[in-house]
Amino acid sequence: MDQPLPSFRKPPVIETALSVQFQPLKRMSNAHLGLFWHRVRNNYPKLQDADPIEPQIERFGTELPRARFPQLRIAASHPAARLRMSSEDGHVMLQLQNGRLVFNWRRLDGENKYPRWTQVEPQFQAALRELKAFAEAEGLGFIEPNQWEVTYVNHLVRGREWSDPSEWHDVLPGVIGATKTVSAGGFESMGCHAHFTLPDDAGRLHVEVTHGFAGPDEDADELLIVQLTARGGIDESRDVSAGLAMGRESIVRSFAEITGGRVRTEVWEQEATTR
Repeated sequence: MDQPLPSFRKPPVIETALSVQFQPLKRMSNAHLGLFWHRVRNNYPKLQDADPIEPQIERFGTELPRARFPQLRIAASHPAARLRMSSEDGHVMLQLQNGRLVFNWRRLDGENKYPRWTQVEPQFQAALRELKAFAEAEGLGFIEPNQWEVTYVNHLVRGREWSDPSEWHDVLPGVIGATKTVSAGGFESMGCHAHFTLPDDAGRLHVEVTHGFAGPDEDADELLIVQLTARGGIDESRDVSAGLAMGRESIVRSFAEITGGRVRTEVWEQEATTR
């Protein structure tokens, strides 16, 4: 699209994640995660173990699953792992497992300003280049990406974007319907999922809205959490960079389209173009 992307001076985004899924390397073990960390530890000195992320593949047409059945899963003798490597201040994180690389930016306080795509995407690309060089140097083979993924997580805070659940329809008119016609009582809570196919079946946009709190403390902010994830395949017509750019554009445009005009202009201070 030639039209400029929407942009906000005070966006509600609290986390972004750029990810590439690749064909697992047969010779890669959990020990190699630690070896990779030694290459990037100056930028990501903090470590944390995590369970691996399940593989995700967007399918279309005749490849769509028709039914889901319980399956017996037998654990490997040496379970796979995911290594989470964070910067000293915790605002950026690099995650690696055999089959996936993820770069996250996280807002941990009110002063941590969203760094914009032009800063986040190059950091992911640098990490991917480092991983490719590491795999070749260690004789593990070549990184063969098969799926790109972009996620934006937004916190819509009670007292800022909304004051009562009855206002959610005005805040998110693109995904939440009117509730005033229900006579059972006052509207209290809800959650929803919406899925959109990208042009030419290049991928999907998944929108998830949940109602919750920022933490366990009694004074924690009450939130509407709006997560948008775009995901698609990689082939001869679309590489990782093109896929990520498509995912980012679909998320930014769709977020502006599903949210109400009042919060876009008065709370997030919408601008004409993105940076």
